[in-house]
Amino acid sequence: MSAAKRRLLWLVLWACATLGGLGLGLQPQIGTAGPAKARGGLRPTAVGRGPVFRQGKPPRERAEIPATIGVANGPTMLGSAVYPAQDIPLRFTHDRHLALGLSCDRCHGGAATSKRSADLLIPTGEACDECHGQQHPRPDDEPMRCTLCHTQVEDGDRLTASVRMPRPLLHFNHELHTRRGSDCKDCHDMSHVRLGSVLQLPSEASCLSCHDGFQATARCGACHPAGSDGRLLMRAQDDRTLPALIPRGASAWGAAHDLNFVEDHAAISKSNGKLCNSCHDDAFCIDCHDGPIRPMRIHAGDYLTIHAQDARAAISDCQSCHRTQSFCQACHDRVGFGDRQDGEFGVGGALQFHPPDWAGPPGMPQGHAHAAQRNIGTCVSCHSEDSCLSCHATTGAARPGLDVSPHGPGFARSARCDALAGHNRRMCLRCHAPGDPQLECL
Repeated sequence: MSAAKRRLLWLVLWACATLGGLGLGLQPQIGTAGPAKARGGLRPTAVGRGPVFRQGKPPRERAEIPATIGVANGPTMLGSAVYPAQDIPLRFTHDRHLALGLSCDRCHGGAATSKRSADLLIPTGEACDECHGQQHPRPDDEPMRCTLCHTQVEDGDRLTASVRMPRPLLHFNHELHTRRGSDCKDCHDMSHVRLGSVLQLPSEASCLSCHDGFQATARCGACHPAGSDGRLLMRAQDDRTLPALIPRGASAWGAAHDLNFVEDHAAISKSNGKLCNSCHDDAFCIDCHDGPIRPMRIHAGDYLTIHAQDARAAISDCQSCHRTQSFCQACHDRVGFGDRQDGEFGVGGALQFHPPDWAGPPGMPQGHAHAAQRNIGTCVSCHSEDSCLSCHATTGAARPGLDVSPHGPGFARSARCDALAGHNRRMCLRCHAPGDPQLECL
């Protein structure tokens, strides 16, 4: 390749790299234009079900824990609600000791008889002295080897930090698990581990592999401390700066409190109400579901037009928030659906739900026809089939009507009539009497 061609190739590569880098800056910024524009160039979190974009930061998936949890609960320490953050200023390699054939109880001798999670089960200095020489206490003729295990040492023999392991918010009985055949490695995987930490403590997923309701109890209070009312303690009573106990991850019985939970919790609470009651009382739910003041996501914006279908199918669900006599009856009276015969809000009064030309005698303008063809679901939320048959059924049907055809002119001899009749003849018999020639699309 000649020098001119090489220079041209380098020029092309440099131009591609430059344009590729500039292309990142030419992309439109999220939230700077269009209907989803928001203050500060951020995309509103309620738009769509995709990731939540944040200016200058990587996008957050909706399955993540809301960032406002820390703000709602006040300042918190590091760590989790079950295992607070630990400070272990030691040097130790579990993998090396296990390779030498040492058993767990050689160093953790008190684990087999421990019945409380608050017990400090790390090895004592005397246990280490059995192999590493007398240091606790150290004889005068024995050299100091404090730095062999301790990391915070000054002047060769003065420790400046000690082990800090706060009590976990958990009930655990090592003696019971050992007596029932559990081994240390069933809960603590120490292979290829140097210094142990909270990462080697049992997770909820590992506990539920046995606590499934068959091998062992699945009751939450068996492991998590509960109050006098039987509900779990969400925060440690002796240290309110510890994080709150919040279900997280796929192993949280399907009730992970992520960004989607505000929309998905209805199905979870209906299928397993006891799970919700283990932490929350009725007052917690009523704070949002009290009817007069509610989050906008509980019912859809057009729920008023279709709510009667849900009310007929399961009125008990409605009554969990609304009172029939005060909430439902008052609204029905105001729009003209009540049983009151007097007053401007009564049946036949000046205020009605439908306009005057909504329905009338045959041959007159019928405003309801277009609405029924467009969305019959809205109509049936209040009206039953009898409301339609009273006009549209033929005079010889089982429930005679006014013989007002809802099909329009030319329908009897059309291909659409043949198709509907061949698909479901029983639907035609709701309005037409058996033997009616119109059933044959004549």
